[in-house]
Amino acid sequence: MKQQKPITREGWSKIILVLAIALGAYLRFHPAMQAGFAINDGGMFAVMVDDLKANGFALPKFTTYNHLNIPYAYPPLGFYLGALASVMFGWDATRVVQWAPAFFATLSIPAFYFLSLQLLKNKFHAAVSTMFFAFMPRALWWFVMGGGLTRSPGQFFMLLALFFVVRLYEENRRSDIFLAGIFGGLAVMSHPEAAAHTFVSAIFLWLMLSRARAAFIHSILVGIIVAVVSAPWWASVISYHGIAPLLNGAATGAKFAAVFNLLFFVFTEEPYATVIAVLGLIGIAHRLVRRDYLLPLWMAIPFFIEGRSAAGPAAIPLAMLAALGLVEVILPALQPSLAKDAEVSSTERNVFIYLVLYLIFSTFQFGLQLSAATLYPPDEEAMRWVRENTPDDSRFIVLTGATSVSCDSVMEWFPAISGRKSLFTVQGTEWTKGAGFNDYVRSTYGAQACLSNSDVACLDGAASRADYDYLYVSKILRVNNCSPLAPQREFPYFVESLKLDSGFDVVYETDGVLISRQK
Repeated sequence: MKQQKPITREGWSKIILVLAIALGAYLRFHPAMQAGFAINDGGMFAVMVDDLKANGFALPKFTTYNHLNIPYAYPPLGFYLGALASVMFGWDATRVVQWAPAFFATLSIPAFYFLSLQLLKNKFHAAVSTMFFAFMPRALWWFVMGGGLTRSPGQFFMLLALFFVVRLYEENRRSDIFLAGIFGGLAVMSHPEAAAHTFVSAIFLWLMLSRARAAFIHSILVGIIVAVVSAPWWASVISYHGIAPLLNGAATGAKFAAVFNLLFFVFTEEPYATVIAVLGLIGIAHRLVRRDYLLPLWMAIPFFIEGRSAAGPAAIPLAMLAALGLVEVILPALQPSLAKDAEVSSTERNVFIYLVLYLIFSTFQFGLQLSAATLYPPDEEAMRWVRENTPDDSRFIVLTGATSVSCDSVMEWFPAISGRKSLFTVQGTEWTKGAGFNDYVRSTYGAQACLSNSDVACLDGAASRADYDYLYVSKILRVNNCSPLAPQREFPYFVESLKLDSGFDVVYETDGVLISRQK
């Protein structure tokens, strides 16, 4: 019998990369498949896709979402891509925000591989890094939700832009000036946080990799191309509304408490053993001992620059650090005689088989939990009833009992599906509230607390009865902070007090929803 040829590190790298892309794609599509609807948010974006189509693919001045005259100031590339998918596949906007985010989140996996290969200069290290990126919950969490319609293209184009930036600084290819500018511009056109992280990362990489005068000039040229590519968006916004909406949007991101996520290293969101986080810490120690500070510093910077969304970009260098911790520290410790370019040993093979199986299981379970953060049929049916049976100018207070406005599917999707105004829905107001956005968000929590702590009279402290016409009550809170509740919470005392209140008439009721109209 002919002896089977042992697999080499190069061959093993290809296997790991193919598994990372294929299984990573499945893990990104699975939550929406399981939910049967968009994950968590995306209601405002679905409306903005429809607004764009209704305006003949020209940027509207305002979005019709929630009847608040919110400037159509959001970077629009995701909406154009969503509208194009809607036309090509005959999808409505809700279907677009269900599937498009996972598609671009999947494209980010090979894009990450190219960036890690350029930085690590080793196909095996890059493939292992890609495996950790593909199977890290934090690297897919917010990108596969409905709001990932903008976040996922932003991540994808940011990774490509940074790949060409690194290659420009290291190899001085003039063509990379153009390519970095194009993809940087597309990142700016996709998501404001992607724009910020791309800009800050490019400056940091110049400081760490080059600091040459010629590279600085090239960076300026890249910036000019970015400005030109993104000009159709920001120039239109400024011409319609002035610079105020852009300044307002930029003022809403800071969150100092996010630094503690870095301190305690809890931002990978791994539901069981935090394997990637531990390997990342080992990789940090390995780099620091060798006085190679690029990846550790790059991972830390987002927590000080853009706290609210820091974990997303921090996952990029963390995946590389985890790979270095495994390949440069753990594997040599398990088998000291292992040569870097040798054939793959049984020990190394078994470690990777275990890691792949465990990480797939862990991330799959995370996706199952995430799939619960969606709009449930009783609420969707009730919202469609509202659209068909209430006046167009009706004003609603929507009560769900959720304690996080960013993970409240009912609150965000209500204006999108019902077409009616919701007083305490905050999505979109970041473009109008600016630095007061966070205070405004906190002001909405009092009404939600009434659902579990008191009766209808409690609402009078949150809103005057002259400000709204209807109360919409979700009787069951299934998910809070994007995690399923066990047991689920119900609000029988509030529901009963609403039915007994002489100032309201019940106009709609199911096991899941109660809608009352003021007399």
